[in-house]
Amino acid sequence: MILQPGSSVIVGDMNYVLADRLFEQLGARLIKVKVDQDGIDVEAIENICKQARPSLLYIIPHHHHPTTVTLSAERRVKLLDIIKRYQLPVIEDDYDYDFHYENAPILPLASAEHNGYVLYIGSISKTLAPTIRLGYLIGGKDFVWQASKLKQVLDIRGDALFEESVAHLFTTGDMQRHLRKSLKVYKKRRDQFCELLQSSLGGVARFVVPNGGMAVWTLLDPGYSVPKLAERLATNGIYLNDGSLHKYKEDVNGIRLGFASLNTSEMQTFAQVLKKSR
Repeated sequence: MILQPGSSVIVGDMNYVLADRLFEQLGARLIKVKVDQDGIDVEAIENICKQARPSLLYIIPHHHHPTTVTLSAERRVKLLDIIKRYQLPVIEDDYDYDFHYENAPILPLASAEHNGYVLYIGSISKTLAPTIRLGYLIGGKDFVWQASKLKQVLDIRGDALFEESVAHLFTTGDMQRHLRKSLKVYKKRRDQFCELLQSSLGGVARFVVPNGGMAVWTLLDPGYSVPKLAERLATNGIYLNDGSLHKYKEDVNGIRLGFASLNTSEMQTFAQVLKKSR
């Protein structure tokens, strides 16, 4: 609804791979902006808008994919000003909002005044189960209505009974109780995983314990490449992406390691094999 061949989209120089592929499939040109420990470079976004307003900004401000960093409060305020001044359409992808461990989750950009330019999307797949392919869109009334008409063209009817069942979980409070329990489980797994990761890769890898999300962004020393590590793990029966999935920039020797689906025994096995593979 927003993009067409020749459109331009601002994305992080490291970004969710499938989003980049989708934008390119629609014929859009990607404008990549640096992401650091405080999130995406908002000054760079403003400079781009001064030259020519892009068609869209795609941003993951809460737990950026793949690095897990959170956009700082200062940058959020400035970005909201840019969005309103340049009338910049934004997709705010908040795929794992509920999983924040250190304090209350930071409120989305969409929760502030943005004159209707921020489209907020989230996923039930992360909160309930990966096989549940349900998401949601929060936007202006007219835009949501038009989106529903477009969806009718693509898919005349979803699984209404299934969707009603998921809605029932929210209505009864069962989903909220499930999320509270999941948060405790994932926090414990995060702590265990990071401790084991430090003991097995300390000295050759750097990572920051994430405040939320389900993965740890890990940077390896130049002499200890991700492809070589993947080869060594494979000989011990453990699959690790060789880094090609997250090869956003040539100078990045990093890997996104998920911990949410691993129990204690699996984490320990992984750590032991990592030590042997160094």
